Amino acid sequence: MTEIVRSPARTGSIVALLAALLALALGGLFSAVALAIGLIGVLIVALGLALARHDIVTVGSTLLFGSVVAAGLQGAPPGITLGSAVVTVVAWDSASTAIDLGAQLGREASTTRLELVHSGATAFVGTVTAGLGWALFQIPLGETSLTVPVLLLVAVICLAGMFWYRE
Repeated sequence: MTEIVRSPARTGSIVALLAALLALALGGLFSAVALAIGLIGVLIVALGLALARHDIVTVGSTLLFGSVVAAGLQGAPPGITLGSAVVTVVAWDSASTAIDLGAQLGREASTTRLELVHSGATAFVGTVTAGLGWALFQIPLGETSLTVPVLLLVAVICLAGMFWYRE
């Protein structure tokens, strides 16, 4: 009888790393600081996948989100910032799912369809949420728009809630 390999599932790991690289590329186009923070984040996500550790993946994803914030603060367009935030969440969620599936079913289990549907659903929900955020961003509130700070606060609360729920 062969032993089950409990490392993260392949498809989810690949999706997570591709999404993390996309977040890095989007943020890095507008800010050297975002590029540096994002690169460290991608490397830490990869390390978390290699070690099958949720906490390390979460730290790397948090750094990726920090690169999104840095790019936004340094002039990245709202669409790029929102898109980068969505793929950051996809990277974190796909990596976490890959670790869970590997631990529960083993790396060799046929989970490709499950992982792709899960990642696609995460991307869809993130895109719809980003679209709503974009729509709110377009609403003028007099001379001083409070939309951006309020949306940033909501995003931080949502991410904190996701990280807290994951533990």
